[in-house]
Amino acid sequence: MRAETRRSTIIDLLERERTVSVDELSTRFAVSEVTIRKDLKQLEERGFLQRVHGGAVFAPRVLYNPSFKEKEHLRSDAKRAIAQRALEEVHEGESIILDAGSTTLALARAIRRHREHLVVITNSIPVALELAGTSLDVLLLGGHLRHHSLAMIGPATVETLRSYHADTAFMGATGVDVEHGFTTPNALEAETKAAMVRSSTRVVVLADASKLSRVTLAKFADLDRAAQLITDAAAPAEFLETAGRSLRCEVAPVAADASVAEASDAPAWDERIHREVQALGHPPSATDS
Repeated sequence: MRAETRRSTIIDLLERERTVSVDELSTRFAVSEVTIRKDLKQLEERGFLQRVHGGAVFAPRVLYNPSFKEKEHLRSDAKRAIAQRALEEVHEGESIILDAGSTTLALARAIRRHREHLVVITNSIPVALELAGTSLDVLLLGGHLRHHSLAMIGPATVETLRSYHADTAFMGATGVDVEHGFTTPNALEAETKAAMVRSSTRVVVLADASKLSRVTLAKFADLDRAAQLITDAAAPAEFLETAGRSLRCEVAPVAADASVAEASDAPAWDERIHREVQALGHPPSATDS
């Protein structure tokens, strides 16, 4: 098992159990306690947990609003599987919206390799850079840059979206709940997501199992506004059955081929942004919000 996959599994365990011990993790993963302590140290440095004597405890703040860079590496296998299934919903000649998020970035990587004639509307800087230099027609929305998610959001973004209409919007969500619908931790981001929903004929939500039965700060759509939810194999059957009364729910099979790139197949999004901004003669600020 790769180190990053092991660390993602540790985070999953912490979500469920709220606490883990070094000796239990060492036995579970068949690695030394020294290796587990290194894993916990790195995850603590990234803000995913708090180490305590003999193990670690859940840090709830991180899973509700991790940074984009953190999210890109979190549950990456599930996100690639979801993106591979979502690619089947992207048809040549269509116009689509790609929301800002790590799962939609995985979809953008698949689109880059397997589609040639699309109009792609996005508020995501990483998505726009991923699709730059292709035959695709990419429209990057303006607005206020949210450094945390590298997304353009706010009134200007919402106003621009009124001028466009897409066949399908591929959206991420931090929370997917039968009663409370689709939610996100940031109110301005929720307004932008809601505008994307209004500007699309069809909405497909991409959310790994950790987002299910979760509610965060701001709602952007009811569950039945989406036509389809694509999640991964860890999704609880009970949730899928209940949510399936409002929309079509699909579990993505594990990605078995190269149609969705591994993170190592292309330069990391932050390195690419750095190069692009430098090329414009405006070095990026070290300040982040």
